[in-house]
Amino acid sequence: MILDSIELLSFRNFSHLLANFNPNFNIFIGPNGAGKTNLLEAIYLLSNGELKRGKREVEAIKWNDPFTWIRGEVEYEDGRLMKLVTQIRMEGEKDFSINGKIVPLRRYLGSFPTVSIFDDDQDIITGGPDRRRKFLDDFVISIDPEYYSILNSYKGILTRRNKVLRTKNTDKKLLEALTELLLDYGEKIIESRYNAVSLYNRYLDREGKKFSLEIRVEIPSFKEDIQKSIQFYRDRFNLFRRKEETIGITLIGPHREDIIIRINGKDSRSFASNGEIQIILFLLKVAQFEIIRETKSYKPVFLIDEFLGRLDDKNSRLIMDLIEEKSPQIFTTMLFKRVVGKSGSIFTIDNGEIIDEEAF
Repeated sequence: MILDSIELLSFRNFSHLLANFNPNFNIFIGPNGAGKTNLLEAIYLLSNGELKRGKREVEAIKWNDPFTWIRGEVEYEDGRLMKLVTQIRMEGEKDFSINGKIVPLRRYLGSFPTVSIFDDDQDIITGGPDRRRKFLDDFVISIDPEYYSILNSYKGILTRRNKVLRTKNTDKKLLEALTELLLDYGEKIIESRYNAVSLYNRYLDREGKKFSLEIRVEIPSFKEDIQKSIQFYRDRFNLFRRKEETIGITLIGPHREDIIIRINGKDSRSFASNGEIQIILFLLKVAQFEIIRETKSYKPVFLIDEFLGRLDDKNSRLIMDLIEEKSPQIFTTMLFKRVVGKSGSIFTIDNGEIIDEEAF
């Protein structure tokens, strides 16, 4: 899969931009604040339907403008072309279209898969459980867009159940109905996460050896198979039900799980060095790339913010060799001009404009 071109209107510091890309390497260079990461994030938004940075999506709209949109043309390996548009309005509403037809987000997701590494992704290792849950859930959505609807349904039922639990005179029938719905959707989430973790570990076992590292993804509540994991979930849920009614909140479920990423048998949150954290991130993303390629039968696009600033020269070369071996289209940012990869284009960006383009 290749992103042939992109057009931005009123996105962050870009008033208007139209760019055609190289099918191999695309390097964005320029000073801090020039717009390199903004352009990378626009590609991320086109792919995922959400911003990578900031809590309010209207922050992406250029000052005093009523909306922003990103248009992209994607080419599949079989020659098919797809035109995608993501629009954010100042009211906070978003629209998505594929080949000119407005579609819901659940239909839009998966049409242009990307694998990305941004500055805040180290929080996958060092941050709280919610960050790791989102990381794993976003990955599941990339291979199964219907999972997005399952997650949203679970969250909606969870909110309603917690509201009922906090009510003084609890409606027991309503609580039971919501509990069964929550358990049903919780089981679907557990099954999807279980399969995702199994896929991850299969690839991490292979790729980690190239760095003399053993990397594993684990969810402590999971057992040796899916059915035992689901039964354990139901048993723990029932064990805490009386306490939930006392304190007014759902205590057990996928919304409370943590995901542990181990390096050489130890919890990476406590034992991984800064360099090892970056290697783990890259290997997680390479595994994600391989799984998407295997399940979708096409290659996702790689997005890497400040690639060469993340690792020492030796590990940078190892990672670069590993990524080039997969031969995806790559977009990356750098402060200064430096050729990486076999062929591509270097785009010089300043003040929200591409001021130069050079092939290598």
